[in-house]
Amino acid sequence: MNKLDYSVSLREKGLSKNEITQEMKANGFDEADIEFYLKKSDEIYINQLLNNKSPSKLKKKSNRFFKTAVLIISLLLLVAVFYGYARIGLIGLFVFWSLVKFGSYRR
Repeated sequence: MNKLDYSVSLREKGLSKNEITQEMKANGFDEADIEFYLKKSDEIYINQLLNNKSPSKLKKKSNRFFKTAVLIISLLLLVAVFYGYARIGLIGLFVFWSLVKFGSYRR
């Protein structure tokens, strides 16, 4: 394994900068090499994290669609409240807003 892969693997383990520096010194890295590989491993690790999050965009789109649909229905129920169906409209608003609140939590 080369030096850059080694420094990235230390990042993936969740070690802090000081711990990574100690590990690199124990494996015979120079001070200049340590600083260089710390910066490069940060860039590579962050890019890997950002690239791994791209599939979640589909989930966000479906979640947005769900929220939009619930908000439109709640708007219709709010209009129903103004036309005199107070109990049905208020109960419906409570149910739909609780669904929106439940759907907005991150998992």
